[in-house]
This record gives sequence, structure tokens and C-alpha cells, in this order.
Amino acid sequence: MNARAGLVRITRSMLASAVLIAIVAAMATAYTRTGGASRQSLIAEMLSNFILVLGMQVFIGNTGVLSFGHMAFAHIAAYATAIVGIPLVTKAKALPDIPFGLSDVYYGPLGVTAFAVLATMIAGAIFGIAVCRARGLAPTMITLATLFVVEQVVKNWKELTRGAGGLSGISRLEGNTWLWVGAFLALVIAHVFQETRIGRFAIATREDELAAPALGIRLFTARYAAWVVSIGLIALGGSLRAQHLGSVNPKQFTLDSSILILVMLVVGGMRTVSGAVLGTVLITAGNELFRQLGDPQRLDIERFPDLFLGGAMLLAMLLRSGGLLGDRDLAGWMRRRMYRPPPTQAVGERVAATNALAASNIEVHFGGFVALDGAGVAVRPGEIVGLIGPNGAGKTTLFNVITGLVNEQGGTVMLGERDLSSSTPVDVARAGLARTFQNLRLFKNLSVRENVSLTSLVAGRHRRDRQRPDADALLADAGLSEWADRRAATLDYGNQRRLELARAAALAPEFLLLDEPTSGMSDQETLAMVESVRAVAARIGAGVLVIDHDLAFITRISDHIVVLNEGRVLAEGTPTQIRANPLVAEAYLGTSA
Repeated sequence: MNARAGLVRITRSMLASAVLIAIVAAMATAYTRTGGASRQSLIAEMLSNFILVLGMQVFIGNTGVLSFGHMAFAHIAAYATAIVGIPLVTKAKALPDIPFGLSDVYYGPLGVTAFAVLATMIAGAIFGIAVCRARGLAPTMITLATLFVVEQVVKNWKELTRGAGGLSGISRLEGNTWLWVGAFLALVIAHVFQETRIGRFAIATREDELAAPALGIRLFTARYAAWVVSIGLIALGGSLRAQHLGSVNPKQFTLDSSILILVMLVVGGMRTVSGAVLGTVLITAGNELFRQLGDPQRLDIERFPDLFLGGAMLLAMLLRSGGLLGDRDLAGWMRRRMYRPPPTQAVGERVAATNALAASNIEVHFGGFVALDGAGVAVRPGEIVGLIGPNGAGKTTLFNVITGLVNEQGGTVMLGERDLSSSTPVDVARAGLARTFQNLRLFKNLSVRENVSLTSLVAGRHRRDRQRPDADALLADAGLSEWADRRAATLDYGNQRRLELARAAALAPEFLLLDEPTSGMSDQETLAMVESVRAVAARIGAGVLVIDHDLAFITRISDHIVVLNEGRVLAEGTPTQIRANPLVAEAYLGTSA
């Protein structure tokens, strides 16, 4: 079944790539029918940019991490191409002191391209460790610094690069055939990457850096894979450009060229391959038009193309921040049209997990503030436990300790015999705890079905010991089937809450941890959520730990209730016992019962 699904994905990717390249080729043919060699050169420039833009899209578009430094690796690839693509006699004159025994190395077009891509990917893989481990603005600044460092190395390592003068004499590729082949290959790789498990995980990290790890998706692994693939495409674009021009120099891949490629990506729509294609075509055409208009014989405006680029970026940011295509994508449209629900399989009775969840004697200090002081909670397999308490009681902090978002200073968290104390959110999720958040954290730019399917992919890899629920069945249980292809952000609030529950359940967890699932809901929606939680828990055989301020909801849904107050357990018992407890009434109402 997996092999067949993989074949379908590859076929779909190749078909989408073929359609896009055919459209671009038809436009290029119409443009070059008249105009001579200058128009052919513009198409060659567009095709090499095309590959570079797709390289950036694989990383920036799928992870949401901005990079100014990808052109550094195009630079490395171009010089690697020159070093092994210049005939030996010419190389001996241009680089008489070339190191590493490269004076006797010469390859043909395929060998040159393979060498350049491999060498650049090795360098990129090393730099990528720092980029993908960093957070916030740091990755962007690391890539920018890399661009400047590589530029200085190119200018000053004269034995290898000949310095500011650059290198010429590279065996040239005649015509644009190789560039067309490279563009098609880049399209296929970009499409296939988005279809792979790791590519979809990278997209999840783009959508929400907090929710993705809580569902078992490791940020570094997904982003690093996207980085390495993107560097491979960047290297391909840099190598083919150098072979087409027959030369390389330090001015080819600077910050200016990085900005040009970024504008192409942003204007078309960075989240989709189709957007990257559209942006490349439009900016190439617009740039050439403004270059001609700025000619002294016309308007005589210096650097007129720069004005066009700035205006295009400004308009895109003001009017369509997601780019012209936004999330519209040919491959995505084909995926929805070709989607067929998997055959229904006979499912035996769901059996609850055998492990209990127990957090005991948990202590958490934030500076001098004691958030939890020996608090704890236990949930038996298949049981629904409510966790309540007044504002500031420590409920969410205890939740965050259990799910790995907050490190405790004392106490233990056990799942059966497995110690989850101080585990990361990824490890906690993969061990069998799935959570929702007080503030909704859906993957809003993805469809309803994709939200649930992403978590199913994690379960398929890391929760094989559990019977995994079908994504479409979970959507049906949540009443979301008719909106399966809609973006999650377009759902109303109640349905978004139900989607978050279905997404957590798709992990096939032993326990669901729900943080205020009825927050902001009406009474009718709250009643519906009670039924949803019970139905989903029964379907996957999971216990439930739920926080909520709504006492009516908690007492209606829970088998057992734990009350926190000032970081300690104030009371626990059945819903009837909790309702009758005067200490609980005093904690909530501030008066004696």
C-alpha cells in the first residue's frame, strides 16, 4: 500500500512539473520567435533563476525560515564548476598554484555538475546544522553572514579562485537544453519533497513551531532535510549558470542577486511551487521591461529595474502578503482531485492502553514565584480526569510539565514504567501523550484533512504498537468531512476546536491532554464537545486529562476530578464529591460554603 501511494505521489509530482514546464516553454517559444540571441540569453537567465528560486522555495517556503545566504552556495557551486570544468591547459595558466591536486582534474558536463552539487551539498550540510538549530532571527543572520564570508573567501583565495578577476574558459553548454532539463528536474524535486513525510513535517514546523513538536515532529530534523535539498537545487542552478556563461566571478551571486531571487519567490507565493514559477516569470519579464524603459534613449532612469523590484515587493506585501497565488498550487489541486479515501478495513474493538499516567510531587519555580508546590495527578487507562482550579492555580503549568514544555525542578512524570520527566515535547508525544492548547494552534494554512493526516504520519512511524485511527473516520466523527478540503483557518471557532481534538487523536495516543477545549464556546457547543471527547477517546482507546474552567463541563465529562489551588492539590474525588466539597467552593468563590 505504501509503495503504491509513493508511486502515486511521484507520478502526480512529475505530471504537475510537466504541465508547469510546458506552460513556461510555450511562453518562452512565443517570446524568442523574434528578437535573436538577446532573447535566448534572457530565457537562459530566467531558467537558471528558475532553479535558484525553486531551491529557495524548498527551504524558505516549506519551513518559513528566511534566508539571505542561499546565493553563497550558488557561488560555491559556480566556482566548483570552474575548477573542474576548465580544460587542463587553460587551468594551468589561470591557476598555477591550485591546491588539493585539482590541477589534473577535468570533467565533462555531467561530471562537472555532479561534482559541483556534491561539493556544495557537503559544505551546505555543515553550515545547515547551525542554521537549523537556531531560532527566531538567528537563522536569517547566520545565512547572511555566510553570504559575506563566502564572498570574501572567493575574492581572497587567489590560488583556488583567482580572486576578483574571476575564472573564464569553462567548457560551455551550447543552447538552453541543459537549463530546461535542470528546470524540470528542480520542479520534480520541489514537488516530490512537499509530498514526502519529512517535507510535510517541514511544512508543519512552518505553520506552528509549538504545535508541531507537541505532535511528535522534530523541528531540526524536518528543517535540516529541507535545507540540504534546497542547497542541492541551489548548487544545480549555480553550476548550470556557470557552464552556460563559460565564466564565473565574485559579482555573480551577491546580496543583490539574493534579493532578486527572494522577490521572485515572495511575489509569486513562497508556500507553493506554482507560486515560485509564476514569480520567476513575472519578475524576469518585468525586470527586462524596466531595463529597456530605463535605457538612455527612452526614459534615461538609472537603475530603473531596482525601482520595479522594490515596487513589486511593496505591492505584494501590502496587497497579497502570501504572494499572488497564496496557497493555490497546481500540485495541491491535483492532490485534492485525485484523492481517494483508503479502503475501509474491518476494525476490531478498541482496547484501552494498559499504562497509567502519573505526575507526582511536581515542583516548578519561575524565579521567586512558586507555580507548583508538590502537585500531581494520575490518570488510569481509559479514564477521564478533570483538572480544575481558580486562575493561577497551576493547571496549565502542570500540563506543560507533563507534555515537556516546562522543566520541573522536582517530582516525576511516569507513563507506565517509562520516566518522562524532563523529556522534550517530541519525545512525550511519540511516547503516547497528545495535547491540545488553550489558544488554538492549528496548521491554519493547511486543509482540514492535511491537519489530521500530518499527525497520522507521525503515528505511522512512531506509534506502530497502537491501532491507528483513519483520518477520514476521525473527521467524520468530528462532523468535519464536508469541510475536509477547506483551509483550517476558514472554519468557525467550534469546528476549529473539534479539528484540534481530531488532530491530536490521529497520533493514536494512550492519553489525550485537553487544555480548555470549551474555551469560548456556547452552551450548545460545550454539550457537543462532551460527546466529541467521549467518542474520540473511545475510538482510540485513550484516557483523557482535561483542564477547563467550566465546572458544568468538567463534572459532566469526568470520571474523577483533581482540584489545584496555589500550586497544590486541594481536593480530588468523583464529580459528586467535588461538588459537595466546601474547600472547592471556597477556592472558587472566595467564601465558605
